[in-house]
Amino acid sequence: MSKMTFKQFGTNLKIYTKIIHMKTRYKTINYNAVCTKLYETNPLKFVFPLQQFHRKYCFHSFRGYETDSDTEDIEQKRNIKNIILLDNNDTLATKISECKSLQDIFDILQNNNNQLNWKNISMAIAMVRELQIIYYRVCMFEKNLNSYITPEDSFENILTNNDFLNLLNLMEEHYNFMNIQCLSYSLLCLHKIGVDINSTVSKKISYKLQKILMTTPVEEIEPCILSRFTVSIVSHRDLLGLYILKDIWPIVLKKLNLCETYEDIKHISICLYNLPWFLNKSIMDNFVTIVEHSLLNKPEHDDKVKCLVKVLRLINSPYWINQNIDLTRSLLLNLQGVIKHIALYDMIQLQMIIVKQSEPYQLFEEIHNETSKWLSKADVDTDITVLRLLSCIVPSSSASRRKHIESLLRKQFLLNNSYSQLCIGPLFNIIRNLKTSDLHICNAYWSSVLDWLISGKPSIRENHKLLRICNRYMNFNNNMSGTYRHYEFENQMINWLNEELEQGVSAIIPSKFSKIFSFFISYPNENIGYEMPEVMVKKVLDTVGQYSVYDCYIISRGLNTAFINRKNKTSLPMFLDQYVRLCTALNKRCLEILNQEPNLSIDQLNSLYRGYNHRYNVNEPELFYKILDRYKNFTSEHFSSRTIKELTYNLVASDWYDAELLDKCLEYFIKNHKYLLAENVEKILTVFFLYGVNSEKFIEFLPYAAEIINRDKFKMSGLNFMRASLALCYFYSLPTSIKDYLFSVEFLEKLDDELNNCYAKATYPLKVRQLLMILNRAVCIDYPEFDVPWFHTKYCEEIQSLVPKHTGSFYLDVEKRVGQLIKNKGHLKANSFSPYGYKLDFEIILNNSKQFKRENKNEKLVLLLLNEKDLRKTDNDMRGLSKLKQRHLEILGYRVVWIKKSIWNSMFMTEPEAKLSYLKSLIWKKP
Repeated sequence: MSKMTFKQFGTNLKIYTKIIHMKTRYKTINYNAVCTKLYETNPLKFVFPLQQFHRKYCFHSFRGYETDSDTEDIEQKRNIKNIILLDNNDTLATKISECKSLQDIFDILQNNNNQLNWKNISMAIAMVRELQIIYYRVCMFEKNLNSYITPEDSFENILTNNDFLNLLNLMEEHYNFMNIQCLSYSLLCLHKIGVDINSTVSKKISYKLQKILMTTPVEEIEPCILSRFTVSIVSHRDLLGLYILKDIWPIVLKKLNLCETYEDIKHISICLYNLPWFLNKSIMDNFVTIVEHSLLNKPEHDDKVKCLVKVLRLINSPYWINQNIDLTRSLLLNLQGVIKHIALYDMIQLQMIIVKQSEPYQLFEEIHNETSKWLSKADVDTDITVLRLLSCIVPSSSASRRKHIESLLRKQFLLNNSYSQLCIGPLFNIIRNLKTSDLHICNAYWSSVLDWLISGKPSIRENHKLLRICNRYMNFNNNMSGTYRHYEFENQMINWLNEELEQGVSAIIPSKFSKIFSFFISYPNENIGYEMPEVMVKKVLDTVGQYSVYDCYIISRGLNTAFINRKNKTSLPMFLDQYVRLCTALNKRCLEILNQEPNLSIDQLNSLYRGYNHRYNVNEPELFYKILDRYKNFTSEHFSSRTIKELTYNLVASDWYDAELLDKCLEYFIKNHKYLLAENVEKILTVFFLYGVNSEKFIEFLPYAAEIINRDKFKMSGLNFMRASLALCYFYSLPTSIKDYLFSVEFLEKLDDELNNCYAKATYPLKVRQLLMILNRAVCIDYPEFDVPWFHTKYCEEIQSLVPKHTGSFYLDVEKRVGQLIKNKGHLKANSFSPYGYKLDFEIILNNSKQFKRENKNEKLVLLLLNEKDLRKTDNDMRGLSKLKQRHLEILGYRVVWIKKSIWNSMFMTEPEAKLSYLKSLIWKKP
């Protein structure tokens, strides 16, 4: 008879030592008591010996699934018997609830086979789930670091264990006698354990429970039962699950209006979160009203905190994230001061919400401080929960901390390629945000993902799971500026996607086909070719009218990546033709969406805008102006830090300045300045500096911006901090405190550390060095009172020696005409440099000769050429860098004259002597 003994856990001294260390580290039990317990316990019975002592750490830390559960995040040890069999004195059920190993449970069931009842069976399946949680939480990290656990001995193979299968048979025999609590709890446990929701026993229980829910008065149904049922059934991921839940939805709505306690609101939030297809604005408005009435005050106990987390997760789901910005912020701020008391898994959820919202600063800082404490624990106890915490910490970590996290990954996870599948998601977030230059780490991660997909069960290669991993790879590649490729992974994924298109349903589902097409065309190589399959192109063109805003964005992102990865392939006429046809069709589809849907959200507009920018080679002015015009329907109240961050990125990518739109963003920032992160402030400062503009709103915002940058100067990346400082300098708003840090040894050492660990070593150091020089020059010239030394003379000389002489027709034509006007060649210099390293196209010395009759002796004049890239598209005026250059040259004593290429090549300049007359008027302009 096959029994699941998990003998590795009973005999492996290393694991005992690890558990002892964990227990003493977290001070949950005395060291000697653990040793005594280990010594006295029979190894075969000592599968999970610390169940009674370690519950607090286990239960609030583990999370292995995407859907929700009302049973896994309780801080104290749970009494399962009282949860599902309240006021029951069944002796056998009590014995089962005290079991410390699977073998104990199975032995009790076998030895008492003739007297088992529905209560015993319910308790048995509940305890199997309890032990599974502990297995993953306490023991899985050993699998992450070593290979002590063989597949035959792991909990992951429980679905083929004969004793467990016998338990499922017993459930089929007894489920008709179970009460509603046991039915709902058993169904959820089966789902979490991994039993297929379409299995016979799961179907019977779900139909039985559905029937009871439909016939029981709403007042008598507990919300926790609804949440368990919803989470279990929604895992169908098919129409059958939605059909079942369609009948339950009215009960959920009625129960929403009957919410009285924090527990009620928490469980209804779980239901609504898992049923986004049924939600509409009126329901959400009703939910928000209930939340505002019940939750907007200081948390009083743990139940309320958990309720807040579930509510926040619901109102931050994709469609509703911008509908209740003020409520989200109020609920988050409601948690101030209690973060250190929040369960670990709840803290991870909150950190994800904060990162998504990019505010408020106060809670972001508090959560970051708490989660950062776990970094020291990661050296010894790096498990799935700590990984999830690290994935939240990395984006806001300093360079030294990132270096520490990188060394941790290298030592414990990636280079031995032996970590659990549960770690794949958190590891992805960590490596993606680290932007490491160590390709060994990147290759180890994607090779391990590929090995896991190849060796795992077919269920892990279901279309939605493959597409999620494809999306991760594309995001990863994008974060690495397109420099990273894992060809083996790409080829295998394309083979699987081909199989899915031929044998699955993805070919007829637009949202799935768009993702497949996007990945398929993005990563060409010699094995799969560089042309796009015409049959796939034709399918997109034939079905483009079915694509949503997000589908259009996904395909556009793929086309952009495809174009970049083929830019060195000059002889691809078929690809270029396909590219133009697809971009044109997508532009047309986006226009249709704008005309047909008047109530697009800001998120949808941002996706339309970003998709349009991805199709930069095939412009459609009508679409562009309609997207910008649609933003005018929103007020500053509809914006958030996250949407403004996305919008400013889109404006810069399309090289467009829209004063009205940016003023709305500034209104939001001014009103909510105390909640802002420096990262978002830097983005809008950079936009105004790039375009060389300001407004009344911007001038009003500048003091707040300087305060925020100064507050976060130690946490910002070197590049972002310098960008913000340059913008503040341009607008004469640079405080002394920022200047002191900017030119301190501490900051320069931080820059060196960043450059040593950056991923784009070919471009990033050059960008940082150039920006540091520009900043040094700006502070020296604009703020002489700061007494900052000019320490870039040698650097400028090195750059000047590499600058080639201009050979463009525009420059040569101007040079010829200027030479005709300035006869004394000693008064004319071409391609010269000013003090502080500014490049001067033409430098002219003017004196009071009779010919020119100037009053000023030896006036220094510079002629500078302006190309299209130096001008704003909106009004053809100069950009910020050009204006800064003019200001600095004038401070240095030059008179600056600009010549626009568009004017120089205009129609009236074709007349004889027109260009000479134009130059004369500029050079010898009357005072």
